[in-house]
Parts: sequence; structure tokens; C-alpha cells
Amino acid sequence: MTSFADDSEESSTLDAAALRHLNVQKVLSLEELARLHTARLARLARNGVEPVLWRRLEQCDGADCPNDACSAACVFGERREVNRLVRQARRLLKRGSKPWFITVTDPNYFKEPSRLSEFSINGLFQGLRRRLREAPKNWATARIIGGLDIAYNRELDGAEYWAPHVHLVASVDATAAEIRRVFKPRRMPPPGLVGDAFRPVNVKPTDNLANALAYALKPTIAAREAILDGRGNVDRQPFRLLEATKLEHDLWLLGMRPRHRSFLSGAMVSRGGVVARNRR
Repeated sequence: MTSFADDSEESSTLDAAALRHLNVQKVLSLEELARLHTARLARLARNGVEPVLWRRLEQCDGADCPNDACSAACVFGERREVNRLVRQARRLLKRGSKPWFITVTDPNYFKEPSRLSEFSINGLFQGLRRRLREAPKNWATARIIGGLDIAYNRELDGAEYWAPHVHLVASVDATAAEIRRVFKPRRMPPPGLVGDAFRPVNVKPTDNLANALAYALKPTIAAREAILDGRGNVDRQPFRLLEATKLEHDLWLLGMRPRHRSFLSGAMVSRGGVVARNRR
């Protein structure tokens, strides 16, 4: 029987097998990663992107990285890093307080099409850290791990925009109401951008840490189109993205490292994996 408890440098194949063993709902196979990687490189070539920016990624095939520095645009490298982070973070969080799954959405970070490059991940993350520094004393031992999720929204009137938001898994001794207060964005959203029913922080308990972490760190664009349900309420459904939209996302990833979208607080990545640390 294969053991998944070893902290050594496993291959991406073993990391994926470990996540399936932990009941993660969606784990991309090597074949699926290869299709996504090939499609991304074809998009970059087809649209005349300077080869010097991406040609090195042609050497990547899911085996050992052939490059001096990996890029978040490498589907293989990005998944290898994130899968390992999910496994190691789960081990840390399961030793703490009951875990919560948290989504934080600050419309002040939304961007119009063609302006994704202007979005500041560091700005959004620094805002989260400021709120955590102001949190009650019982948050001193909180362990929080998650990442940035990129959505592309289309509204009922046809308006489209990038909607970055953060998914977090937090081990903290706090109520859902207190979590919403701690993470609530301090700035008011731009007028007219969100409706009265908008909730900037959504919180729910989770009993599958690995699955929650994997969802929090998923790499794909969530394309969400507003529709009216049978009661006249606004709901959202997936829709097909244009090539230009996918390309904008590709180019944005090219300028980042694989774990650039990851957020850790009360924890850090070390040689021995993800370990607890004092919050600053």
C-alpha cells in the first residue's frame, strides 16, 4: 500500500495521487495538464507574443523543470507547486482549531477587460494582512492558507470585467460572524458595481481540508455570466471565454512565479514543508 505521509520531494504524479487519496474532487491528470499547456503555448504563438517571453516553456513536459526559474504560466510547474502546498498545508491546519472556508471579494480590485495587468496581488494581500493585525487576540494562533482566484464576469446588461477574489482556509477559534468582521473590506465598493445583496465575505465550515485548499488554489479562470432564475433572482452560469480574454490571462501569468497567488498567514513554506510561524 502506498504511503502519502512522506515529506520528501515527491514527483507531481505522486502529489496528484495523494490528493485523490484525500478525496479532492478535481485533480488534473498529466494528460489534462499537457492539453492545457499545449493550448496556452499555441495561443501565445498564434497571437504574435514575443517568443523570448514564453519559448522556454516548450521544454516543459511534467518531468523535472528544465529552466532556471519556473513561471506561473507553466501549467506543469504551477500545479506541482500548488499540489505540494495543498498537501503540506492540510497537515498543519488539521492540528489546529476547526477549519473555515472563507471567500473575500473586494470590488475595488475589479478591472475592466485589457486591464488585468494593472491589478495588484500584493495590494490585495497587504489589505488582508492589515485586517489580520487588527483582529482580536484569539487570532494570534490562527493559521490561514489560500490563494487568489481570477473570475471573469458578464452582467445582465452585457458589461464584462475581471473580478479577482480570495479563497482562504482558516484554522481559527472564532465564530462565522467574527470572521466576517475581521475580513470585511474597509473601503466602500464603487457605486453601482454591486447590488444590495452583495456580501464581501462568505464563511462556511469545512470538513475536507484538502478539497477546500485545492479549491482555494485552483488555477483556472472562473467565467461567470449573470442570468435570471425562475424567481427573477440573479444567478450565474459558466460561459465560453474569447481567445483574447484567455490570452490576457496567459500574459498576466507569464510575469509571475508559481506560488505568487498563494496567501499564507501564521504559516510559512520551509524546507520541511508548511510550518507554523508568528504572525507579523
